[in-house]
Amino acid sequence: MKKRLASVSNRLTSVSGEREPAARLDRQDSTALTGLRFISKADGAAGWTAVENRFVEITATSGGLLPRSKFGECIGMDSTDFALELFDALARRRLMTQDTIDGDQLREFWEQISAQSFDSRLQTFFDMIDSDANGRLTEDQVRQIINLSSSTNNLPNIQKRTDEYAAMIMEELDPDNIGYIMIESLETLLSHAETRHIRRDSEGSKKLSHMLSLKLNTTRDPKPLKRWYSGLRHFVSDSLQTTSMYFAIPVAFPACEVLIRPFRSSVSTVTIRKVAIYPGNVLTLHLSRPRNFKYQSGQYMFVTCPTISTFEWHPFSITSAPQDEDLSIHIKVVGDWTNALKEVFSEVCAPPPVRDNYRDAYNREEMNPCSFPKIMIDGPYDAPAQNYKKYNVVLLVGLGIGTAPMMSIIKDIINNVEAKEHSQFSQMEKGTQRHQQGEKESMKTRKAYFYWVTKDQGSYSWFQNIMNEVTERDTNGVIEVNNYCTSICEEGDVRSVFIRTLQSLNHSKNGVDIVSGTRVMTHFAKPNWKNVYKQIAMDHYGSHVGVFYCGEVSLAEELRQLALEFTHKTETRFSFHKENFYPPDK
Repeated sequence: MKKRLASVSNRLTSVSGEREPAARLDRQDSTALTGLRFISKADGAAGWTAVENRFVEITATSGGLLPRSKFGECIGMDSTDFALELFDALARRRLMTQDTIDGDQLREFWEQISAQSFDSRLQTFFDMIDSDANGRLTEDQVRQIINLSSSTNNLPNIQKRTDEYAAMIMEELDPDNIGYIMIESLETLLSHAETRHIRRDSEGSKKLSHMLSLKLNTTRDPKPLKRWYSGLRHFVSDSLQTTSMYFAIPVAFPACEVLIRPFRSSVSTVTIRKVAIYPGNVLTLHLSRPRNFKYQSGQYMFVTCPTISTFEWHPFSITSAPQDEDLSIHIKVVGDWTNALKEVFSEVCAPPPVRDNYRDAYNREEMNPCSFPKIMIDGPYDAPAQNYKKYNVVLLVGLGIGTAPMMSIIKDIINNVEAKEHSQFSQMEKGTQRHQQGEKESMKTRKAYFYWVTKDQGSYSWFQNIMNEVTERDTNGVIEVNNYCTSICEEGDVRSVFIRTLQSLNHSKNGVDIVSGTRVMTHFAKPNWKNVYKQIAMDHYGSHVGVFYCGEVSLAEELRQLALEFTHKTETRFSFHKENFYPPDK
C-alpha cells in the first residue's frame, strides 16, 4: 500500500495537498445522474454520528487510529474489497501513504463520499478506477472495476466475461483506439445507463399518483369493529398449497393415502424425455404426458421414483403449459429425497470414462432411455393459482423456485391470446365477428404483471428459454416481466453502478440482459411492493386484480396486507391468493 501510493505521489502537484480534478465539468449537476451513492441511505450529519460511534469503538485499543482493513466496517459498507479500493482512492487524493487514519481524516473521507454534488461523487468513483492517478482509464483498469463490481454483487457469470465486457466499453468510448478514456467519457456512459431507466410519466399520471398517495396515507379508522366490518367489503383469498391439508387431520389418513395412491386411476408411469441440472441445485424433468392427463396452469402433481422409495410421493408445480406436448417440473434439491433423485439422474447422465478410441465418446442423444429410473405421477391437483383466468388483471409473484407455477401461467396466457387472435381472424374472414349467443369466454385476463425475485444469478437459467419465448411471442405487451436479483446492491449504489452501465450498454447493442441472459432487463435488490400495487391501481382504475403468490411465507403477509390496504383505500380491488412453499423432505 505505501509503495503503491508513494509511486504515484509525484504525479500529484497540488500545493494544498489535494489533486486537481482531471477535468472540470462545465455544467450543472445532471438531473438524470442521481446515483453513485457510496453509502446506502446516508444522510449527512445524521450518518456521521453512527460512523463516529463505530470509530470510537473500533479504535479503542489502537490509539485512535483506524486501520485500512476496518474502514468498510466503520463507514457501514459491508463489501470489504470495495471498501478497501475506496480507501485507497481517498488516500491517493490526499497524498497519504499510511495504512491508518485518525478521526479528522475519517471525517474528511466521510464528507467526500457523502457529498450531495454528483460531480464530486463522479470524481471519487473515477479515482477508484484510476489506480495510477494519471486521469486516464485503461482497458485493464476498466477490467478491474468490472471484476470488483461483479464479485461484490455475487454475479459469477459476469465475472467470467470480464474481458469481453471491458473490450465492449473501450470500443464504445474509445473509437479512435487511443488506449484510454477520460472522466467525460465515463460520465457519458453512466448518463446513458441512467436515462434508459428513467420512467417519464405523463402529467395526468403524476396527479393521479399524488392523489392516490394522499388516500393511502390517511389515518386508519380508530374503531376496530368498524375497520373489521369494512374489511369484508371485498373477499381476499388466503389459500394454502401442494400438501398442507394433511396436517389438519389425523395422522392415520396420510398413512392410508400413501398406501392406496399407487392404485389410483390418476397414477401413470411416464417416459423421461429430457433431464437437466441447473445452477442453484435445480433438477428439471421433461416427461411424457399421459393421454388422459388434462390440467390447468397453476396446478401441481405428485411424483415418485420407486428406485429411491416405493411409497414416498412429493408434490411439484407443473411448469409446462396445458398446450405443450410434454409435462415439465422443476425440482429444488434441498433434502434427502431430492438429493437422492439428483444423484440417480447424475449417475445415469454422466459420461463414461475417456477411452482411447474416439468412437466410444459419450453422446447424450444416443443414450438409451431405458437407463433412466422409473418415474410415476399422480394428478393433477387444484391450487389457488389456477383461478387466474377469472381476473382481467393479474399480479403474479414468485420467490425463488416458487416462480414455477407462474411460468406455466404466463405461457398459458400467451397461448390463449394467440388462440383468440387466430379465432378473431378466422371470424373476420367468414364475416362472423360476434360470439354465438350463450358462449362464454374462458379467459378474462387482459394484462399480467409477473415479478420473479431471486437472490442468485444462476437461477435465471432455470426458465431462461420460457422467458425468452414469452417476450418474443408477446407482441401486444400483455405480460410485463420484472426480474429482481437481490444479491445486487440497489440501483444508485456505487457498488452496482458499473453493472447497471454494462447492462444498459449490452442490452442496447445486443438485446440481451447480462444478469439474466434473457431479453428482460433485471432490476436490482428487492421490489418496492407498495409502489407495485400503487402503479397497478393507477393503471387499472376500478378493476379487479388477482394477486397470486408462491414462495416462502415471509413475503406473503406483506402482499396480503397491501392487497387489503389498496382495496379499502382505492377504487381498485385486489384479491390475494397464496401458495406456501414447502421444500420437499422438510
